[in-house]
Amino acid sequence: MQRRPGAPSEGGRDSRPKILIVDDDAAFCAGIRRVLSESEDGFDVRCAADCFEAGFQLGTFRPDVVILDLVMPGLSGLAICDRIRRHGTLRDVKIVVLTGFPGGGNRERAMIGGADLFLEKPQPPAALVEYVRDLTSP
Repeated sequence: MQRRPGAPSEGGRDSRPKILIVDDDAAFCAGIRRVLSESEDGFDVRCAADCFEAGFQLGTFRPDVVILDLVMPGLSGLAICDRIRRHGTLRDVKIVVLTGFPGGGNRERAMIGGADLFLEKPQPPAALVEYVRDLTSP
């Protein structure tokens, strides 16, 4: 019997893929959160507005995918990407860089720094859902 996406597994735990959005634009983050959580996959989505909140969420929420803006107060998205890749228990987290600043070598730096995917803002909602679905598929 197939389990519908977002339904608890046999052990009662929610097995929906967990997505963390790290972006200092609250409205943008809320929009992406809504698109992903209301998709047929019903992703479990949380937001972090800065590197400090992201660090907390990485440790407690344990996301499968991080959608990361590059330009934020405090640490840049590239620095967060690097820290995720260096952390032993987070190495398998998929990282999607989603930025409004694709030029200036940002794509190359993000990919060298460990991003799995580099996307330019804005992305059509259906495309973003498909990218995340692909990254969370076994």
